Amino acid sequence: MFRTIHSKFILLTILFILLSVGIPTLFLILQFKENFRQRSEIMLESTLDTFLSGLDNIMVPGEVKNVQHIINKISRNRTIDHMRVFNDANIILYSSDTTEVGKDVNIVAPGHIRAPVNKKSIFLIKNKNIYSITIPIENKPACQRCHGEVLFIANLDLDTDLTRAEINFYTGSVHIIFLAIAIVLVLSVGFYLLFSYFINKPLTHFITNLNAVKAGNLTREIPVKSNDEFGVLQQHFNSMIRSLRKSNKKIEELHSEQLRRADKLVTLGELAAEMAHEINNPAGIIMSRADYLLLAGENKPELKEFREDLEVILKQVEKISGFTGNVLKYGKKFPTELQKFDLVQTVNESIEILSPRLKKTKIKIIKNFEKPVMAIIGLSHQIEQVLINLINNSIDAMESSGNLTITIAEIRNGRTSLSITDSGKGIENHIREQIFTPFFTTKSPDKGTGLGLYIVKNICKNHKADLTCESTPGEGTTFTIIFNQKQTKA
Repeated sequence: MFRTIHSKFILLTILFILLSVGIPTLFLILQFKENFRQRSEIMLESTLDTFLSGLDNIMVPGEVKNVQHIINKISRNRTIDHMRVFNDANIILYSSDTTEVGKDVNIVAPGHIRAPVNKKSIFLIKNKNIYSITIPIENKPACQRCHGEVLFIANLDLDTDLTRAEINFYTGSVHIIFLAIAIVLVLSVGFYLLFSYFINKPLTHFITNLNAVKAGNLTREIPVKSNDEFGVLQQHFNSMIRSLRKSNKKIEELHSEQLRRADKLVTLGELAAEMAHEINNPAGIIMSRADYLLLAGENKPELKEFREDLEVILKQVEKISGFTGNVLKYGKKFPTELQKFDLVQTVNESIEILSPRLKKTKIKIIKNFEKPVMAIIGLSHQIEQVLINLINNSIDAMESSGNLTITIAEIRNGRTSLSITDSGKGIENHIREQIFTPFFTTKSPDKGTGLGLYIVKNICKNHKADLTCESTPGEGTTFTIIFNQKQTKA
C-alpha cells in the first residue's frame, strides 16, 4: 500500500502534522485543566474551612440552630451554588435552599453523593458547570457529649460554580480540538498539493519517459523547465538519451558490418570446404600412388634411388591432408548438448589449427599439463573457439617473439584450471576493465572487431566457468579459466 514515495510522503506528513499540532494542543488543554482544577479545589477547601471553623464555634456552646445561619452567610458568596448538611440516611438537615430540608439528597441532587461518603470526594459536574465536594463532619471530642462516640456527626455537600474563564475553557477545549483537526486537514491538503505539483508530477513524467526508453524509444527527451534538482536530472536524462542514440547508431553500423563480414566468411568457408574436399581427392591419389611406389621399390632396385623423394612427397601430402581436414572440421555442424571431452586434446588441436600462423613467428609454445588426459563436461568446439581467440590475442601482443605458456591443472574441489600466459606488452589497468565490453578493441579495424573477448566471456558463462585476467604492462598477460564442474575421468 505504501510502496510509492507519494503515499509514504503523505503518510509521514500527516503523522508529523498530527504530532506537531496534537501534542502541544493536548499539553495546553491538560495544563489549563489542571490549573483550573487546582484553583477550584483551593476555593472549595477554603470555603470548607470557613464552614467547619464556624461550626466549631457554635457547637461548643450548643447553639445548633446557628448552623443554618452560617450556611446562609457563606452562601451569599456568588461562587457558591449550594451547601447541604445531611445525615447518614441521606436526609438533608440544613441547606442553602431551605426548601430542600427534610428531603433525600439523592433525589434533590442526583449524582452528588458518591459512595462511600466516609471520606472526602471532589469532582466536576460538567453538565451543571459546578465543582462539588462531599466530606463527612468529624465528631470531635467537644461534640461527643451531645452526639455520643460516633465517628461522624453528618455529611457536608458543597457546590461551587465554575468561573466564566473555566466555563469558556471547558467549552473552548472542544473548539480547540476541532481547530487542531482543521489545521491538520489544511496542512495535509497543502502539503499534498505542493508535493504533487513540485515532486510527484515531474517524477511521474520522468518515470513515464524512462519506461518509454526501456521499451526502445530513444527519441524521448524531457523539456528542462527549472534549474532545481529535477532540472539537473532532466539534463542528465537528455544527455543519456543522446549518448544511447549515438551508441545505438554505432552498434547498428557495426552490426551491419559484422553481418556483411559474416556473410563473406560463410561464403569463404563454403568455398574453402569445397576446395578442401576437391584437394583431398587428388591428394589421396598421390598418397596412394607414392605409397605403392615405396612398396614396389623394395623389390625393384631401379626405384630405390627415388625412395627418399617418395617419402618427402608422402610427408607433404599428409600435411596437405591435415590442413584440409581442419578446414572440413570447421565446416561441419557441432553438437549443442554438453558432452565429456578431453581438454588436453582440445588445446593441442587448437594449437595445430594456428600452427601456420605460429610458424611465421619465433614464439615458443610451452605446455604444462598436469595429466595427459583432463576430461571436463562442455562443448569442445566452443572451448576450442575460446582457445583460438585467446592464443590469437597473445600472438598479437607478442608480435614476432616470446613465450606462450598453456597450463592445465586440477585444483581443489575437483575443479580444472586452464591458464594462457604470454610475455607480450601487457594491458593497462584502465583498459583491462573494458576488454570484455562488446566492440571494444585497441587493434586497428582490419585486425579486430572487439567481439573476441566478449564471445570468450559468454562461452565461459555458459559453461559456468570463472574467467579472470591478470596483466602487468611490459611483462605479459594471463587469462585463467576455472571450470567449476567436477572433473570426470576419461
